[in-house]
Amino acid sequence: MRPSFASYVALGDSMSIDAYPGPGLGGPSLLHRNRDDVHPEFAGRDLVSLDPAATFTNLARDGATTRDVLRVLDEERVITADPCLVTVTAGGNDLLGATFRGGEDAAEVAVRLRRIVEVVHERLRPRLVVVATIYDPTDGVGDLWVPGQPHRKALAALRALNEAIRSLAGERVRIADVHDHFLGHGSHHDDPTNPHHDPTDPTCWVKLGIEPNQRGGSEVRRVLWDALG
Repeated sequence: MRPSFASYVALGDSMSIDAYPGPGLGGPSLLHRNRDDVHPEFAGRDLVSLDPAATFTNLARDGATTRDVLRVLDEERVITADPCLVTVTAGGNDLLGATFRGGEDAAEVAVRLRRIVEVVHERLRPRLVVVATIYDPTDGVGDLWVPGQPHRKALAALRALNEAIRSLAGERVRIADVHDHFLGHGSHHDDPTNPHHDPTDPTCWVKLGIEPNQRGGSEVRRVLWDALG
């Protein structure tokens, strides 16, 4: 049985906003209140169904890095009610910068992700924190910028950071494995030779290369919702 929450705070990057899926259709927005007209299969499966008075504060920002999330936590003064839920989607933009423009490695990003979880517990005092892994919009191929030209360093960095995220799991921290769930629904979704191809649902869940589309927003929500149970 899923717990109910009086307040919900979303932190992170474009995986947590409505800009790309559409108004009210980002993962956290749907987790708080489903759009029954768009996703009727999720009717009754949202936080307001568990507690009609549940509040929602979205502090996610388009393009945010882990540094930005820490800055938001430092600058924003959020009043939460107990029990509180916090979700975090961060690290993908750090990897884009580090892998393709040089600089820090996945281990440094992982340190900041762990610090984000610590600061969230210190300042928001949530009952539960759910941290999402980072999806691969290339379905394991790694050819994000140049089709057919895999970037092995990027794949290795993504794998290392997602393992670090999974290691955060604990008594009050759960992992939403968005990465594994999204495999087969990125830029190679229609390639039957891709090892992650899903012949029962060969649909694409991303747009503009890296952003969740309308279906992607719902699938981010699906994994966050499942993590609560």
